[in-house]
Amino acid sequence: MMYISKYFIRWASLFSFLFATIVNAQTVHISHCMAGCPVVADSTAMGNRELIVRQLYVASMSARSGLSDWHAYRVLADSVGVASLLPRVWFEDSLVSRGTPQLEVIDSAPQIEQNVPIDAEERSYQLDGINLPSEDQGRLVPMSSFAGTPYWSELNFFSNMAALPFEMRAGSWSRLDQAINALANKIGEVYVISGPIYSERGEGMSENAAKPSSYFKVISTPESLSAFIFDSNVRQHVSFCDQVSSLELIEGATGLTLFPQLQNVITDTLHAQLTCRL
Repeated sequence: MMYISKYFIRWASLFSFLFATIVNAQTVHISHCMAGCPVVADSTAMGNRELIVRQLYVASMSARSGLSDWHAYRVLADSVGVASLLPRVWFEDSLVSRGTPQLEVIDSAPQIEQNVPIDAEERSYQLDGINLPSEDQGRLVPMSSFAGTPYWSELNFFSNMAALPFEMRAGSWSRLDQAINALANKIGEVYVISGPIYSERGEGMSENAAKPSSYFKVISTPESLSAFIFDSNVRQHVSFCDQVSSLELIEGATGLTLFPQLQNVITDTLHAQLTCRL
């Protein structure tokens, strides 16, 4: 019981810790975000998105495409764990509106064979007959960062799915996740925002709607941050340090303001602490 209570307090329940209401204006405080969660610079586009808040992450989903605009999460020293044996079977997120076309995008893809557990208890939450293209099996929030929590299964929700190309996610993207975990283990707490970058902005369901040209990841603490952009065609052997970018470039490419409540400009980087010698 003490174990559950520890994480209930640590991760903040949706009813007690994630939200705070101030006077008549509803100000939302989400513990996964540092200096506020990302907002769309063009306020007219806000109505096309819905916010999914889970114990381990918060995601902004496009109501028209059903795909993620960004994910934000907080990695703690005691949240990191060994994820190699955890089941990886996608299932529906009940918080995503039924009207979104996310499942239509998935269902129209060719069928692939999934490695599923044979244990009856594990099979109870498995969704049979879901069509998942091989390029859409990536998770924006990695299992390894939260394998030490009782909430790791949230990372199998469709709302955490992204079309991360295999060479990218198995190579430099994954190695950056490992560096983030090591940094959290060292300093105690690290904030991360990640998401897609499209060569052309828009909400249309074109043939390439689920195929971003690149992905970004911004790692931050209250004092420092480092930003990365990974081209979708990056080869597996390439170092993540070669993908270093800037907050300004990412915000320009995505149309997002990533830290809307930031009071001071952060000039220090986390490059060295992430093992990048630039």
